[in-house]
Amino acid sequence: MAAGPRVTLQPIPFNLGAAGASFIAATSPGYDLGSPSAITAWSTALGVMIPNPSGNVILGFACGGTAGGVCQVLVGDVVDGTVLPATQRQYTIAANSQGWLGPWSPQTVNQQAPTAVTYAGAINTTALTSAAQGCVVVDFTTTTTLAVRAYSLIPVLP
Repeated sequence: MAAGPRVTLQPIPFNLGAAGASFIAATSPGYDLGSPSAITAWSTALGVMIPNPSGNVILGFACGGTAGGVCQVLVGDVVDGTVLPATQRQYTIAANSQGWLGPWSPQTVNQQAPTAVTYAGAINTTALTSAAQGCVVVDFTTTTTLAVRAYSLIPVLP
């Protein structure tokens, strides 16, 4: 299995702007750190961490001509000192595709004890750090043509 660092993404409002949202496109591979107009190129990072205090975030993805491979959402709920295997929430990202992952329950998916757990079947063997506390962690097998952006869903009141 591969090992690589994870970057923290700050979600942007999904319904940002008067004309609605601008969903991420597969124009250049990388990740959005929290600005809807700036993509940072992947380096050695193989995963993202997204603060998810209210369970209202999603991870939008756009994949170009090379398949995005497998991604894993690590379940952070610690029960009796263990967590579900990394393969519990595993998805395939096809070439030339767009979509999103989430939203996720903070009680189930947010990391509750990131420095105290390990994941069986993890595609990214890098240990979690304390920075993952309260975050959704998503790892990828390949980022060659993959672009990702975290969005926060904003409730609309009557």
